[in-house]
Amino acid sequence: MLAGFAEYFSDSLSTHAKKGVSERAIQGKHLGGIPFGYHSCCEKKQLSCEPEHPGGLHPVEQETEVVRELFRRYATGTTTLSQLATWLNGQGLRTRNMKKIADGSGILQGGPRLFTTASVRGILHNSFYYGKVKHLEQLLPGAQEPLVSEELFQTVQSAMKRNSGRSSTLNPHPLAGIPAQGPHTLRPLPPAHVGAVLQQWEPLLPRT
Repeated sequence: MLAGFAEYFSDSLSTHAKKGVSERAIQGKHLGGIPFGYHSCCEKKQLSCEPEHPGGLHPVEQETEVVRELFRRYATGTTTLSQLATWLNGQGLRTRNMKKIADGSGILQGGPRLFTTASVRGILHNSFYYGKVKHLEQLLPGAQEPLVSEELFQTVQSAMKRNSGRSSTLNPHPLAGIPAQGPHTLRPLPPAHVGAVLQQWEPLLPRT
């Protein structure tokens, strides 16, 4: 009997939680973590913005300009995800990822992390930035202030789709953008002939 009650309680709790998420999406409010470029209008359950911004989020001035610049640069087709990650890290900016990850010694390390190609790709793919909220594979109108236009967002999506099948110079390793930790770095060499599949590499000593 107790097991049946526990199962009923668990199912009921899950149903209410899903309903709450759906209601937030219908209201145009963000789901999950707050995207880079925005900040919550509530601090420790206390309203910090008066009046409250649409969707309960307000743009962070410095990060807002950075997000717009990311979209603009990638839309030109003259820069890569790796280069954008390096640029962000060089500005002293960090992601919102606060999850603890074990380092080389097995010690859990937390805190904001360096940008990688994966985290930059996540920003450029996020429809939240042009005013949408994604829920159950559906795009709903968001209440937040958009940071980029839909036209610019779609231009970037097209560019990323074109680049997705190209070489590592346009689709680099997910950790690209993080400075190398050894005395050598690797540089891709041109293939030996047209249609070559294997890519050659050679060590590149840092220039003095």
